[in-house]
Amino acid sequence: MINKLFILISVFFWTTFSFGQMDEEVLLIARNTGKKVVATGDTIRTMGFALSLMENPPVPGPTLEFVEGDSIEIDLWNVSQGAPHTIHLHGLDVNQQNDGVPHLSFDVGHMDHGFYKFKAPQAGTYLYHCHVVSTIHVQAGMYGLIIVHPADESQTTWTGGYEYDVSMSLMMSEIDTVWHNDTIIKHEYDSTLAVHKVELPYYDPQFYLVNGYSDEQIPEEGMALNTAVDAVNYIRLINIGYKGNRVVFPPSFEAKIIDSDGRPLPAVETSDTVFIYPGERYGVIGVMPEEGVDFISVDYFDLNTGVFENTQEVPIYTEGFVQLPNQKRSNYDLTVQPNPFDQTIFMELSAAKGGKLQVSILNLNGEVIDVIDERIISNESIHHLTYSNATLSSGTYLVQVKVDGEIVLTQKIVKN
Repeated sequence: MINKLFILISVFFWTTFSFGQMDEEVLLIARNTGKKVVATGDTIRTMGFALSLMENPPVPGPTLEFVEGDSIEIDLWNVSQGAPHTIHLHGLDVNQQNDGVPHLSFDVGHMDHGFYKFKAPQAGTYLYHCHVVSTIHVQAGMYGLIIVHPADESQTTWTGGYEYDVSMSLMMSEIDTVWHNDTIIKHEYDSTLAVHKVELPYYDPQFYLVNGYSDEQIPEEGMALNTAVDAVNYIRLINIGYKGNRVVFPPSFEAKIIDSDGRPLPAVETSDTVFIYPGERYGVIGVMPEEGVDFISVDYFDLNTGVFENTQEVPIYTEGFVQLPNQKRSNYDLTVQPNPFDQTIFMELSAAKGGKLQVSILNLNGEVIDVIDERIISNESIHHLTYSNATLSSGTYLVQVKVDGEIVLTQKIVKN
């Protein structure tokens, strides 16, 4: 009887935890010495995951992409001093041993390796993050996106799902810089405790992120939905922050919510507004019917009070309109106040290089409405411009800056 029981347990262990030859092997390096530049230009301390020792761990971490049904092994190498780390495979159907929750599976100490083995499940959108003192480690930057593609590797949302032409992922989070001080990042850790307690200050984020960027960083980094008229766009929405999100698409996009948390929804919902709570993921498809520029708005609200605290905007550039230049806004910078405005706006343009300057107001179809200023500018110069038009209709417009005929800046303004 004992021998039979031993054989049964052995067979169960082998079939549950053995995967044979791996189709995909990934090395993730856990580090607590990361640095991140926020929208104000300041650099803060972070923790995170990197693919090499030479890489500053990005926030979010590297996106991991797999194919449904493949055998996966993630090698977590912890080079952080202090606390151990894990990889929690948020939303993936894996066994407890590979789920990354300490004391239920395992954690990985300094300079140790931990191996997570699983078969990539249902095609969809998932997360990974450290589950050791996760309140701190996730805020510090230890999180990333997992995308599982259909088994046939087709450009569809899932096997037998919707075909799409363009895809984009929007991962929302926040940063409270107080939580990124050494007193918190380098918290003491006692591995003998089942529940680890760290005293934390009130969470009051100063930066609200989309894919790790906020405010002017979003257009500076070229983060936009670049699409074409009538192309099918698949947008993955992910909330890994501590606030709720309300994502609003342009009405013309005719957004359809088709999946949630890595699974197709039983019924498609047509709505331009999607509410996403921490840890949730949604998939949305839609098309842009006309050339031009529009925006996806991401609102952040307090989960306790419901009060909206911040809005970030992700541009949509539909083919046929001049897009923002690929280069970062390193040579020119434009400040517009107030925005929205009633009749008059005041602009300050900083230029690091000289040339023939032209500043214009455009509508969303890219047509020039007014030329604000034309002049020859010098290197390392600052220019103050004023624009006033009482007859301009209420709506959204663009300020476009050209130097020597080349577009160097495009910024949205709103007329009340």
